[in-house]
Amino acid sequence: MRQLLAIIASGNRRPLLGKVKVPTLVIHGDCDPLVPVAHAYDLAGAVPGADLLIIEGMGHDVPRGAWPRIIEAIAAHTGKEHIRRSF
Repeated sequence: MRQLLAIIASGNRRPLLGKVKVPTLVIHGDCDPLVPVAHAYDLAGAVPGADLLIIEGMGHDVPRGAWPRIIEAIAAHTGKEHIRRSF
């Protein structure tokens, strides 16, 4: 309930996504019953240069079986040359 209220109170932040200047990796499950996978594609498309990882069979939770793939993606993403130059 608190998360829903926070979402409602914050208003539409979509216009700000184009101003994001940090490397972004969007990770989303293709079976999420709460947030449709189309939202992940939309988010990744709205943030300049964002990478997108869709985990097949994953819902709104992060099952242990998905951990290796997610960890590998995060490690690869944080090891990118543009990230090292950003900080």
